[in-house]
Amino acid sequence: MKPLLSICCTTYNHVKFVKQTLDGFLLQETNFPIEIIIHDDASTDGTQDLLKVYAEKDSRVKLILQQENQYSQNIKPWAHFCFPKAQGKYIALCEGDDYWVDPLKLQKQVDFLEANPEYTVSWTNFEILKREGLSKNDFTYTTDIVTIDFNNLFTPYSTYTLTAVFKKQALNIELYKTLKHSKDNSLYVMLLQKGKGVFMNFISAVYRIHEGGAYSLQSDFFKHYSSYLNLQEVTTIVAESRTKNINKILKSLANGAAFSSLKSKHSGEKMDQVQVRFMTNHFNQASFKTKFKYYKRLFKYKFLK
Repeated sequence: MKPLLSICCTTYNHVKFVKQTLDGFLLQETNFPIEIIIHDDASTDGTQDLLKVYAEKDSRVKLILQQENQYSQNIKPWAHFCFPKAQGKYIALCEGDDYWVDPLKLQKQVDFLEANPEYTVSWTNFEILKREGLSKNDFTYTTDIVTIDFNNLFTPYSTYTLTAVFKKQALNIELYKTLKHSKDNSLYVMLLQKGKGVFMNFISAVYRIHEGGAYSLQSDFFKHYSSYLNLQEVTTIVAESRTKNINKILKSLANGAAFSSLKSKHSGEKMDQVQVRFMTNHFNQASFKTKFKYYKRLFKYKFLK
């Protein structure tokens, strides 16, 4: 029977974590068939061996095992491998170091999307796991159902990959492939071009922060700058997304990248040419208010020396 939903999971050196991820998939209770597509990007720690064990036990688990790392060549696993293979009307996302804790997660999200065809994508609340233990988010939502559109997208940032479920037909996969700076934010902007999003205020998953995390432990500059490039690129393609809210976020990301570079410079950290060029250009073109903050911090850094 053709699956109604395809779980798309990406892994890379996740042997310590992926068993918990896969068990969360297999514990899902649904009244519809699912498939589990796992793309491993040439792991070297035994992740692929563990994935093969699960695939042998459950025919719903379908593996895409790379022998050469694709991400390092800027080939994005979701766009190029997972999404084209997905048979489901809906696609659920989760990376191999995060995991689901609610066995009815998929059922709840699909039920909402089926009953509300004007919505194209759904997210839920989640917990965060650090070395010191679990913690909860505070997204300040006061209702169980929150509609997400370009006027409140990323404000607060509650649209995390590990909880996303979306309609496959709402995504132009070929266009998505062409994005140079593609991230999950690109995906969500493209999906909201076709309909509304919904945040469902129940905890369905756990976001894990660890030393091997591909993004969570990157530098402040990288986080701000990569998100800035990503959002700038996709909102140029999806013109209607350039709302006051999105423009404000772009400005905030650019400021964050520039000020984190300024801090790095005056703390003696090594900076590459991209970082130096962006910081210089940004402050040269900045508003009076931003330039005032720049000189204020510059004075502070010099005074502390």
